[in-house]
Amino acid sequence: MDNKSFNLEEKDIFKLFNEIKVEEDEFNDMNEEIPTIKKERIKKNLNKRIKEQKRFKALKYGSIAAAISLVSIIGIGTVSPAFAKNIPILNSITQTINDKFGFSGDYAKYSQDVSQSATDNGITLTINEVLADDSKLILGYTIKSDKKISDLEMFTLSSLKINGKRPDGGSHGSAAGSYIDDYTYVGTEEIHTKIPQSSDIFNIDLKVTDIGDIKGKWEFAFSISKEELLKSSTVFNPKNKIDFPDSSVNVDKVVFSPIDTSIFISGKSKYERDRALLDYDYWIAFDDKGIELTPKGLGGGSGNLKEKTFTSEMNYVSMKNIPKYLTIVPCKIIPSAGGGVSVDKNGKETPITIKTEKPKEISKVIDGIYPIELSQGKVGKLIIKGIKTENDKTIVKYTAEGKAPYFQASDLLIKDEHGENIKIKDYNIRKDEQNPNEFTKVFEALDSNKKYTIYTNDFSNVEFREDLKFKIEFNK
Repeated sequence: MDNKSFNLEEKDIFKLFNEIKVEEDEFNDMNEEIPTIKKERIKKNLNKRIKEQKRFKALKYGSIAAAISLVSIIGIGTVSPAFAKNIPILNSITQTINDKFGFSGDYAKYSQDVSQSATDNGITLTINEVLADDSKLILGYTIKSDKKISDLEMFTLSSLKINGKRPDGGSHGSAAGSYIDDYTYVGTEEIHTKIPQSSDIFNIDLKVTDIGDIKGKWEFAFSISKEELLKSSTVFNPKNKIDFPDSSVNVDKVVFSPIDTSIFISGKSKYERDRALLDYDYWIAFDDKGIELTPKGLGGGSGNLKEKTFTSEMNYVSMKNIPKYLTIVPCKIIPSAGGGVSVDKNGKETPITIKTEKPKEISKVIDGIYPIELSQGKVGKLIIKGIKTENDKTIVKYTAEGKAPYFQASDLLIKDEHGENIKIKDYNIRKDEQNPNEFTKVFEALDSNKKYTIYTNDFSNVEFREDLKFKIEFNK
């Protein structure tokens, strides 16, 4: 794959993954309480992050991992790739897609070449690269078809075994991808789960049975080393204990790695529930200079309803330097839409109804007069400094003022006179590290002959609990 062909702006990235139904036998190795909590968490996480406006189009599966261990996998033997230690993979799919979203990190440097392909029913699936550490597995892949392909935005690779076993029930993660042309799709998937600790090298067996609406057999077996990424990571065990209104939480571990920053927590709910065990599962983090960290995936994890216990992970972009401390503002987000089904051990389905609250839209017509201010209620405001259309894109430059500038800046959209959202071409909104509260968002080109409205919301469905704010300190 050459650089010219790998153009993530050729087509819109990802459709929304917003409906999940999982069969009972997929949970036969788990506590029977898990299906309800896991399904509820994924619906909650998806809806609260992407909201009704569909502003984020990468698939992020919360504590259930819609694609983790969904089918039983037959081991087919293991072969080892040539581990490309400290040699960046040229044209790394994982690097390019993460860069697209502003998830900075040295993915290419720590990726290992696999380059295994399997073909069935006119479709070739290639596992291009992998990387891993103690808590996550990341795969980059390519799908090529002899016919036009579509609807791959819900495709996942996570039907796998690690050292012959399915990942545990606490797995969660994300998937993202892009169409290169009508016949080629590239993607990356990040699976967060407990990786075997007994060795730096572990084995993966992967069996894919569906690609889009095509059924077939695509099987892979390979080994991964986590040695290089682990050697370049720094781990702290701060042991913070936080008392939330709904639960007690322990900060067990914080990992600063070349590809991300992760906070691992565990805790216990203070009361019995029938769904999620942690209300304040969206943690906005600031470094010791007051700069908000870019989130990658917050609140994924697992729990036991009977024991009222849970584990979770807060995942942010990598940091160039380890700060003296992080300041955390816990948030509770009420989804603007949601629902789903739970499945008991007998396969009986029960509809899930969750509390929802739709925030108020704040909008103004784009009239060419700047600045344009958009209030975001008690949280703050966005200030649009200019909107410029050039070539095949429209560039919006703006600043965010308020409690959580990056969180606020992520919620900015443009719609046409029919109420249809203009597609986003570049999700990397923080372009200037020296000015972290100044943002740039790139949309498809606006038509100068048409009217458009730019909008955000008042975040009335978000509890910013500054009264629960706390520090995680790192003693070096």
